[in-house]
Amino acid sequence: MARKLALLLVAAVALCFGCSIAPPGQPQPTASTAAAVDANPAIAVYDSNSPKVVNINTLALVRTSSGVAAQPQGVGTGFLFDTDGHIVTNDHVVQDANQLLVTFKDGTATPGELAGRDPYLDLAVIHVDRLPGGVQPVTLGDSDRLRIGQTALAIGSPLGLQQTLTQGIVSAVRLPDQDPSSGAIDLPAGAIQTDASINPGNSGGPLFDSAGNVIGVNTAILSQSGGSQGIGFAIPINVVKRVVPDLIQYGIFRHPQLGIAGLPLATIGRQTRQQLGIPSDLEQGVLVLQVSGGAQQAGIQPGSMSGQPGGQPTLTLGDIVVALDGRAVGTPGQIIAYIEGNKRPGDSVTVTLVRNGQRTDVPVTLGERPQQP
Repeated sequence: MARKLALLLVAAVALCFGCSIAPPGQPQPTASTAAAVDANPAIAVYDSNSPKVVNINTLALVRTSSGVAAQPQGVGTGFLFDTDGHIVTNDHVVQDANQLLVTFKDGTATPGELAGRDPYLDLAVIHVDRLPGGVQPVTLGDSDRLRIGQTALAIGSPLGLQQTLTQGIVSAVRLPDQDPSSGAIDLPAGAIQTDASINPGNSGGPLFDSAGNVIGVNTAILSQSGGSQGIGFAIPINVVKRVVPDLIQYGIFRHPQLGIAGLPLATIGRQTRQQLGIPSDLEQGVLVLQVSGGAQQAGIQPGSMSGQPGGQPTLTLGDIVVALDGRAVGTPGQIIAYIEGNKRPGDSVTVTLVRNGQRTDVPVTLGERPQQP
């Protein structure tokens, strides 16, 4: 191993001398080469935004023989949201933490207080009383205008390595019910998939575009080993814009709830559809199986599904939801995405149903999703 290492070092030295002493007639590196490197937009994004990205250390209070002590619990990332000292991060970063320590790029370390959290979307806000001089909030982009293939840059503290920059692209924008993890990751509609290296410690950090605008909040990786495998996910910044002001003002975000659980028609076989009497020309919709809250009060009628585990389920026909406010829906995820993205608890939504082969519109007053502890 030592001989192999020595050979590698010798090769490196040889390459180095080859760069500084070129044979006659060979071109030497020019200033334009360095200029081209400095023109890399990632450098400008990092230089202008790294002071706005913070390292978050979480501490848990543990009882010891001499009393109570603060024990390191975990590490994450966050970014400055406004000039009042509010920092956005992930809920799972601050969950169960008794104390928070926020450290800026210049080394300024200050205690943080939890201002609000939303476990459903994995978002949280920390407040600090003291900011380093000259540090300004990040600039928020528009995640609705993302294009597959555009540059994505993450700044964070992967594995505790503060102020680390990684670069990749926007690999996909996940659609409702398009989560590849089969339920292992709870992601909102429009979640950003990226191959920029995301590791434990990046959680809560910003994902930038090449102009230095924040387009998402890094939240999860899809991995079989626990490390980065080129599949990371970020909460779209337009969701953050909607939720964070409420977390700052109220400490929580009130999620609307229609009160319907069901099965996409696309998953029901032709023979079963015929047996249930589902119109042959009805290609998409959600067969209602359970109702609660506003949907129940509005008289939406559920069907049922029964059967033994591993066996063929038996369905009975209920109402079929085909549209919300005139917008077609075909999956439960599309229903949730529309309600979450456009409504508040107490708002009304027009639910278009197919009942006994006939379309009908039913107004429903939305309830509120229960708050998670």
